[in-house]
Amino acid sequence: MTAQRHPLTPAVPPRLVHDIFTDEENARLFHILRTKGPWRLIAAIYFKSAEELLAVSTRGTQPADEKPSLDDFLTLAFRGFFGNHGLPYEEEAHEIFFSRKLLDQVKAMHGAQYGAPYIFQFNIQGPSHGYDPGHFDGRSWRGMDPTNTPAWLASVMAKSGLFDAWEVKAGQVISYYYPSNVDGGFTFWPDGPERPPQRFSAPFWNSGLVTDNQRMFHRGEACGPRDKRDNPPGLSLSSVLEADGPEGWRVRDGDKVLARYAPADMRILFHYSAHVFTDMADLKRYHDHTDDLTRDKAFEMLVDDLKRRGIPFAVPTDPENDPEFIATLTRAYAMAPAAYPPEAPLDMRRGKAA
Repeated sequence: MTAQRHPLTPAVPPRLVHDIFTDEENARLFHILRTKGPWRLIAAIYFKSAEELLAVSTRGTQPADEKPSLDDFLTLAFRGFFGNHGLPYEEEAHEIFFSRKLLDQVKAMHGAQYGAPYIFQFNIQGPSHGYDPGHFDGRSWRGMDPTNTPAWLASVMAKSGLFDAWEVKAGQVISYYYPSNVDGGFTFWPDGPERPPQRFSAPFWNSGLVTDNQRMFHRGEACGPRDKRDNPPGLSLSSVLEADGPEGWRVRDGDKVLARYAPADMRILFHYSAHVFTDMADLKRYHDHTDDLTRDKAFEMLVDDLKRRGIPFAVPTDPENDPEFIATLTRAYAMAPAAYPPEAPLDMRRGKAA
């Protein structure tokens, strides 16, 4: 990119914070994790094909004769929701979802006057290699956001830089729980993916970031005991995670238990996100839907941009589900981090492109 601001540069760099939740709040949140499962793989929640996943997280492009499947890219990364769409899903998390302390930190990051909680989710990561080449969270635009837009499409739109006029400012407060100092840190690219990265190293406990992850490449590094990081045999898109006894965890596929893990093997994060608005005019434009972006408009703009750039493609009849068109967009707007910290290298799958 030129000296012009990279489309994936955060409003401000991440800020490390400690003691994000009280002991009582942590107890409530962990109680939900252990009693309300099982929890699905992140890949199973967001993607229908390998092409969709590669549009979100890839270092480059797949060879034309290589037809990967989603199973090729699975890791022990599971997700659930305390709340979404601005509504709490779990009674125990209600007051936390509407926390003034959390919201004020996101408002301050953007200098915003108004704001509201948006998504409150969690990840539970089993022992894993560092395959993630870097990604960014689902962007929000007026009329289109992660609640109504496929993850692959939101990724392409964000990388294109075509839709910033509709952007809704957002930010996250992320709390990590990983008591080990064996890897497990957080790498981020606050100056854009072509510039050198920074990182926060583990251990973490109820500490984390105030961050603008929708505009910044970042990655959770390899974690867990190194001798347990290979996926358990039989892991598939239907595999789930659930509590195993008073403290442990197990991965199950149907009636078959694939693996069991101790609490110390796992990395957990709580991920709060809010939308914020500069002033009342900004807020009303969002809530009154006076200037919304539509999916048809987004595809029209992407198609026009491909034509303007002279990229050959067949105009799809169903652009949202056409794997060749998705792959074309992925190649057209491909970008990824250029370097990784020596303490947290990018792991490569055996026989697979990252």
